[in-house]
Amino acid sequence: MATISFDLVSPENLIFNDEVGMIIVPGKDGDFGVLPGHSKVMSSLRPGRVMVYSEDKNLLKAFFVSGGFAEVNPEKCIILAESVDEINSIEKSLIEKEIKELEEQETDIAKGQLNIAKAKIDALDSNYYEKI
Repeated sequence: MATISFDLVSPENLIFNDEVGMIIVPGKDGDFGVLPGHSKVMSSLRPGRVMVYSEDKNLLKAFFVSGGFAEVNPEKCIILAESVDEINSIEKSLIEKEIKELEEQETDIAKGQLNIAKAKIDALDSNYYEKI
């Protein structure tokens, strides 16, 4: 089977680097799957889950990204994310508390943070793409 090289990069460091079978990316206009041999694409990202699969389509890792960009070519997928959290490390109760605090604020920054926090809850509650 074929693989594609995948790099997930946050502003601080390289989060993930490996040969994988498939990646699902939260593109600005919707999720898209990346397989080996994919055509060249550049997309901005919306807050959501990045799902990483092995060659036999088993889920390896799931990450939450708050935004950023993806660059895809036939051999490689690179995601440059604004921030990255491994899905398993996100505590739902802390995010729910953060949402309540942000809802009381009326600044544009708070509204942006609120949208990201709500997207994290959606990502935690979602079971889309768990099995391919």
